[in-house]
Amino acid sequence: MSQLLLPRKYLSYSQMTCWMTNPKRYRREYFEGGRKLNTKYLTFGKSIASAIETNTYKDILPTLEVLGTPEYEVKTIVNGVPTFSKIDDYAEELNFFQEFKTGKHPWTNQRVQKHEQLLFYATVLKAKNGKLPKKCRLIWLETSEDTKDTSDFWAEVEKTISLTGRVIPFDREIDEREVERMEKLILKVAKEISAAYTNFINEI
Repeated sequence: MSQLLLPRKYLSYSQMTCWMTNPKRYRREYFEGGRKLNTKYLTFGKSIASAIETNTYKDILPTLEVLGTPEYEVKTIVNGVPTFSKIDDYAEELNFFQEFKTGKHPWTNQRVQKHEQLLFYATVLKAKNGKLPKKCRLIWLETSEDTKDTSDFWAEVEKTISLTGRVIPFDREIDEREVERMEKLILKVAKEISAAYTNFINEI
C-alpha cells in the first residue's frame, strides 16, 4: 500500500465523520486551515469534559462514576492508518471504556447501538493492546436549555445550557465482526482523504 498523505498525519473519529458527511467542510477546515465549526453546545460539552478530567465534576454530577483515566489518549496504527483518539474514560485493567454525552436529544439503546464512535474506540484499543474490549458504556448527561430572561416577550433572549443532574448509562456489547468492518472503513476513508489531499497539494 502506498503511503497515505493526511493533513493531520493521523485520522481521528471526528475527522472521519466530517469527511463522510461533509467533504467540502473537511477540505475547508483541514486542507485550507479554515475556522472549525464551534457552537455553544460543543463548548458546553468541552467544559464538562474538562471538569471530569480535572476531577472537579462532583458538585454538578455527584452520581457519575469515572472508572479509569479520563481523556485517555490512544495513538496507534489501524489497518496501516495512523489514528489518534481521546477516550472520555478508559479503565486499562478492565479493558473497558466509557463515553460521556451531553445534549437534550434523548439517547436510547438503539441510538447507542448505531453510534460508530464507540466502534472506532474499540478498534483503536484492539490495535494498541491486542485485545478487543468486550463491552463499553455510553453515559448520557441529560441537558436542558432555558431562557435567561423572560421579562420582555419581544426581547431577544439568550438560552442557557445546563445539566439536569440525571446520569443515564447504556451498556453496549462489541462484536469482532463490527470491528473488522470499522477497520475497513478507516482504511477506505483514509485513502479517500489522502487522494483528495494529494490533488489539493498538487494544485497549489
